[in-house]
Amino acid sequence: MYFRLPVLPPAAMRFRTFLTYLSLLPLSACTKSCNDYDNNEEFARAKLPAYSETGAHTLGCRLGPQAWTVLGKHQTSSPLGSGWMPNTLEVYGGYSVPPHLTAIGQMTGVRDSKEFYDVQLSLNIRLTDTLGGLHLLGSDTSRTVSSSRFTETLEAQDMLTYHDFRSNFRHPVRLLVRKLDRQQRIISGTFEGQLYGGASGRDSLAVADGRFDLKY
Repeated sequence: MYFRLPVLPPAAMRFRTFLTYLSLLPLSACTKSCNDYDNNEEFARAKLPAYSETGAHTLGCRLGPQAWTVLGKHQTSSPLGSGWMPNTLEVYGGYSVPPHLTAIGQMTGVRDSKEFYDVQLSLNIRLTDTLGGLHLLGSDTSRTVSSSRFTETLEAQDMLTYHDFRSNFRHPVRLLVRKLDRQQRIISGTFEGQLYGGASGRDSLAVADGRFDLKY
């Protein structure tokens, strides 16, 4: 005994095909339009965020010749296709023990849907304003908490070449905490110095006019 599946008349088959086409149309349209992105002019006009102490959620500096701040979108891919994800400034670790935070942001320049600049900056600091607020990023000084494995660093990673530049304990980046409000959970300050990269550590990248104003 068997069951015979009903045969749809030609008109019904054409209608079902038409509905299938309509359901796929937004996906195919997005596949094309979502892959088109250009922020070349915005990137060329990029400026550092103004220094503030209000928890404005900002991070910026001069990274070599480039004014770096969180800007643009970076390309992502998945089994469903590729697209552009807006860059955001993320802050982690505000409730850690010992208290510290990590702030990570990305700046991406795209011309005709092709990335020509894509650098991620990571700032790792302890939530303390001791020693006049001075922090030596990349330092191995005895001032650090001996029971903690957390190291204060500044790192820049080129997401196109995967070349890393990090603060060095011999010549640490100098960061000054100008405000630490534990009730409002705001930390603000400035930083400057030199980052080093490459296997030999001889490649360097200057950091100037650094400023941050974070909520944690």
